[in-house]
Amino acid sequence: MGLLLLALSLIGLVGAAPSYYEVGDSDGWTTTVGADYYKSWSSSKTFCVGDSLIFQYNKTLHNVMEVSSQDFESCNPNFPLNTYQSQYEPVVLNRTGHFYFICGVPGHCESGQKLDVLVMSADTPINQPNNASSSCSKPNPPPQPTEDPLQVLPVDDETIATLPYNAASSPCVWTGLSMLSFVLLITLVSV
Repeated sequence: MGLLLLALSLIGLVGAAPSYYEVGDSDGWTTTVGADYYKSWSSSKTFCVGDSLIFQYNKTLHNVMEVSSQDFESCNPNFPLNTYQSQYEPVVLNRTGHFYFICGVPGHCESGQKLDVLVMSADTPINQPNNASSSCSKPNPPPQPTEDPLQVLPVDDETIATLPYNAASSPCVWTGLSMLSFVLLITLVSV
């Protein structure tokens, strides 16, 4: 089956592989890049149905909300279409047309933390501003998370001690469950 898919993809019978775009590239999703940064960023890319956006941000300072065109223009976070809570979670662009994203933290959208993405169908020829023709057939692999100290905690004893305790993962719980299973098995066999 794998060889069949490989052969079909080589001759173009299988759709193009999706691309992954790290929003803001190495700058990520932030307010420190200027009012028109994300507009310039998105206009320099070709987004196609099936592609994904990856928002990298500090969850204590920012969020990601998909909103309507009207709420995008007015920076209104009160009626989000979707709210994304997880960093590095791919946001799949599953249809053609515009997708609108804002940061719902007061003042952030107004300072430029908003993104308008225009998604094309795979068979639409796309003309870039520099007159270069582009298409949806060039995959862009998923970006790797950056090692920003605000986003990635070091794994040491102090960090582990601050994590919530999960009683179900305790060795004592599993030992107790194993012994209970053993006792039940013996009881059933001896009856």
